[in-house]
Amino acid sequence: MMSRLTILGLIFNLSIMGVASAADVDARIDWSQRIDMSTAVSGVVEEVRVNAGDRVNKGDILLRLQADRFKAVLSSAQAAKKDAQYKLKEAEREWDRAKELYDRTVLSDRDLQLAENGLISAKAVFAHASANQTNAKRDMEESVIRAPFDAVILARHAHPGQTIVTRMQSVALISVAATKNYHAKGVVPIDSANKLASGQAVSVTVDGKRFNGILSSVGYEPEKDTGTYPVVVRFTTGGSLLRAGQSATLHLP
Repeated sequence: MMSRLTILGLIFNLSIMGVASAADVDARIDWSQRIDMSTAVSGVVEEVRVNAGDRVNKGDILLRLQADRFKAVLSSAQAAKKDAQYKLKEAEREWDRAKELYDRTVLSDRDLQLAENGLISAKAVFAHASANQTNAKRDMEESVIRAPFDAVILARHAHPGQTIVTRMQSVALISVAATKNYHAKGVVPIDSANKLASGQAVSVTVDGKRFNGILSSVGYEPEKDTGTYPVVVRFTTGGSLLRAGQSATLHLP
């Protein structure tokens, strides 16, 4: 016969096992970041360097519009700024000369005012030319789509020769998802939700591999018609690529 102490020990161990298993929650993998990318400018697609399934690093070029028009606009803006800068220096010299003559009572109030007006006008023209050059540079940069982070290409919607018009609304050209971090989403009953808090350390198991993560959110509104509350764990795989919708297990504290 088992002793009373042995029986109590078995009961305790079983209770511990029950608590551990109750803390394991079924979940699904989701992207931590997913973006439908487009250009902020209109143009004709010159090249698309990626296809669905490709992995890319932050900053990699994904798509480029034909650059001739953007180069021409930028060149014109640079020339206009250079001309405006020259005229501004001339206006500044004229203003300095006018002030000197005025102080010597050689120049009239009207002529001094004309010199000041010329300087003000030259400054405005230079500011406008500088803004045009900045905008032209920005348009040139925005004619190229680069990976915003280490990512996997989910979909490619563009092809060379395609005309992109962004005047009315942006057009999704490439869809990407981050591969550095993932989300695992599950649901828990209200008693469990009340014991959880954002920032807690949580581990996630996917295909037999266990990853460390952080509880990023605990919902305050129940899932529709379930009475359970959503929880989201953010974790990193160290480079292993997962797919959205994969089954996972959350090991909650």
